[in-house]
This record gives sequence, C-alpha cells and structure tokens, in this order.
Amino acid sequence: MSAFTDLRHYIEHLTETLGSDEVRRVDGADRDADIGGITELMAEREGPALLFDNIPGFPPGYRVFTNFMGTAARTAVALGLAPDTPKLDIVRAWKDLAGRLEPIPPVRVETGAVLENVLVGDDVDLGVFPTPRWHDGDGGRYIGTACMVITRDPDTGWVNIGTYRACVQGRDRLSLWMLGNRHALAIARKYWARGRTCPIAVVVGQDPILSTAAAMAAPAGMSEYDLAGGLRGRGVEVLLPPGSELPVPAHAEIVIEGELPPVEEESVLEGPFGEWTGYYTHSGQETVVRVTRILHRDDPIILGAPPMLPTVPAGDQAVPLYSASVTWEHLEASGVQNVKGVWAYARQLMMVVSIEQTGAGDAMHALFAALGRKRTGGMERYFVVVDEDIDITDINHVLWAMFTRVDPKESIQVLRAPTTAIDPRLAPERREAGDLSMGVVLIDACKPFAWKDRFPAANRFDEATREALRGRWKGVLPL
Repeated sequence: MSAFTDLRHYIEHLTETLGSDEVRRVDGADRDADIGGITELMAEREGPALLFDNIPGFPPGYRVFTNFMGTAARTAVALGLAPDTPKLDIVRAWKDLAGRLEPIPPVRVETGAVLENVLVGDDVDLGVFPTPRWHDGDGGRYIGTACMVITRDPDTGWVNIGTYRACVQGRDRLSLWMLGNRHALAIARKYWARGRTCPIAVVVGQDPILSTAAAMAAPAGMSEYDLAGGLRGRGVEVLLPPGSELPVPAHAEIVIEGELPPVEEESVLEGPFGEWTGYYTHSGQETVVRVTRILHRDDPIILGAPPMLPTVPAGDQAVPLYSASVTWEHLEASGVQNVKGVWAYARQLMMVVSIEQTGAGDAMHALFAALGRKRTGGMERYFVVVDEDIDITDINHVLWAMFTRVDPKESIQVLRAPTTAIDPRLAPERREAGDLSMGVVLIDACKPFAWKDRFPAANRFDEATREALRGRWKGVLPL
C-alpha cells in the first residue's frame, strides 16, 4: 500500500506514474464562477486531476486540487497499486488489506512543514485561502469537503478523526454539520456536559490514504491515525502544536485549530450545500468552530472533493473502495459462499454482488446479507445479485442481467430499512418525526438455479477472443 509523505508527494507521483497530462494545471479560474463547474465537467468525463492556481484575488501558489481519485488509475496509484490494475482487483486488494490490517500508531515528530506559517490573534483570517463556492446554490464557501476533523475524548484520550462539511463563516468562524450518530459529536457533548468547549482541529489538504481513513469511521476507541498507519505500512507523522493536545499531520497543507461551543451558546446558519445525492437537503442552525490559530504551509493547497450527482459510472468515485469492500467483507463474514465481487453504482445507491451459485438459496442469502450491513443507516437503495459471468464493473452488463434474468413478479422484493438524514426522498413530516426509514429493493438477477444449466447461452465473445482481437488490432480497438 502507498506511503505518500503528503499531498504534494501524491501529486508528483501521479505525474511521474501516469504522465504529464494526468494533473492539469488551470490558471486564472474564479473561485465562485469557475472552479466548481470545471471540476464537475471534468469529473463527469473521468478527466485528469485539476490543480487550480493564480486564482483571482489571491497570491500565486495558493491553490485548489480536485478530482484527486476520480479514475481507476488514480485510485490504484493512491493505494500503491499498478495504474492498470483491473477495477474489481482494486476493491479486492483493499478488502484483503483491510481484513488483515494491523493498526500502526502515529509517530510523534517535533516539527513539520505545516508550521511554516502560524497565524494567531488578529492575523487569524480564513479569508486568506481561495475557498471555492462549489455549487451555484451553496449557502457559502466550503473549505472542508475532504477534510479531517480531529477531536480527543476527555475520558480516554482517544483521538478521533472524521470527515464533515466545513463552511467559512467569517475571519475566525467555521461551521460544521455533524450527524447525530457520529463520534466527534459524541465527544463534543462530553465537554459540553462539563461546561467546557470542545478542542477541535480541521485539516485541509492531506495525502489520499489519510483522506480515505478519515472517511472510514474506525470503531470507537481506535484512532483513524492507527488505521491509516496500518494501510500505509508505517505510522503517520504527527506533531502537537504549541499548547495543543490534538495531534495533526506534520505535513498537512492547512490546519484550522479552535474550540467548539454547544449550539445553545453559539450557532450559525449552515447550508444549504449540494450533497452527493444531487440535492440540497439540509440547512439550519449548526455548531461553529471558534478559530484560535491557523497553521499552513507555504503555497498551501486546498484539497477539494465537492459532492456531485451520483452518476453512473460515478465520475467522482471511479472505484467504490469503501462501500464495496466493506460489503464484500460483510458477505463473507455472513457465510455467503463463492462471492466473486462487489461493486457500487451512484456512490452506494445501488450495490451489486456477483456470486457463483451452488444452491437454490444462494442469491437470496447474498441479498439479505448485503442488506444487513445497512443496520446503522445509509442510503443504499437497490441491492442486486448476479451470476459470475456478469462484469459488475460495467453498468451495461448489470442492466443486461436485470433486464433478461429477472421475473419482476418473482425476483424482486421491497422491504424497509434505515436511511440517513440527507435522503432527499424522506417526507417532511417523517423527517420532523425522526423516522429515518426508507424502502429498499432486493433484485435477484441470477439465472434460476433449478434450471440455470438450461438457460439460453449468451452470444458474446469470451475474454480470450477479445484479448486476441485487441492484440491483432492495436490502434483500432480500444484497450
């Protein structure tokens, strides 16, 4: 697995590994009118990563980096794999690594590049950074879309890291929206119960493994730093800024330190914000970070991962690492036999499982096991199981199986399961009542086991024939 020192190391490695066109520099883009739109249009086409510089109104070198894992090749490179690794093998490699992962604690260092600039007192000003307005309808400029929010449990000392959206609300104010079941909010409530504000740090700009680990939600009591260390094969270098008990990545681009008061003491209107569902679903009074200090490197880079429409395939999530690998692992732990792969479309709105059937109940077992991972809530809407001959990374193959191997009367079941607060389909009265449940669809798109050997044969060239054709017709046929 990769062990990039920092975000800059990853950017350099992308160029070295995939060529000079893999990271496209864009000069002069406006942070309100251009950056979000260019990012979205390029992501939809699985284009290159984008490094915005010379942003009007800001010094040269104050940059924004987007689409950082927007293709299968970039995702593979981020994980230390060959760039031509097949998509399903990327998920398999991640799943296998996570299954044998040995947490490695962070390594304490005394100094790091993040201390090159330290802003305190009257110098604290979040406006020095070219934070974009990612969507036309956003209620503000969101500096935190792929950030790390760091808190420490006052009882145990456990350092928790999560990813939450963070909006610039003024020179020294940042808003956070944290869902009620997240670890950071539980930690903050411990401080509030004691009449204290919660110390907090928001990291903007870190390597892709740290970004991925922050979004994974380690079990309570385990730090995502330890998780990231296990994924990288070595501990993350962290430092304690003067007077702070919150370890921050020594080579981060930007660190925003402060305190989190209870909403009753201070709050701000947060949102709306275009979420990954493609809708604006939440706006309200939310907690703020009272910023007391800003650390940043020379020529800092904002790492941006703005939510976009959950397209198929998803341009902003070329390989569904987390949702697919965790579901795959859950299936195997639930006793589902002969799982050949798991893939997710439109983020995780549709989960597709490939199995080799050995018994009449295998397909339904796989469907119910996949649904079982939703017990903590999530927006998975459709669960599909297919035979091993279907390439689940190709939506056309999945649809072909659904259109030709499904009897709508026998093969489809509709159940009810937990969803999340950002679900746009939740009726207003249900949301107000706290009823976060939604229908889910289970689709058995396998050949009927009782007569699968007599199912009509497909008129499709096999992979060996296709590979031979590609070899003979290089330059004519796509690789």
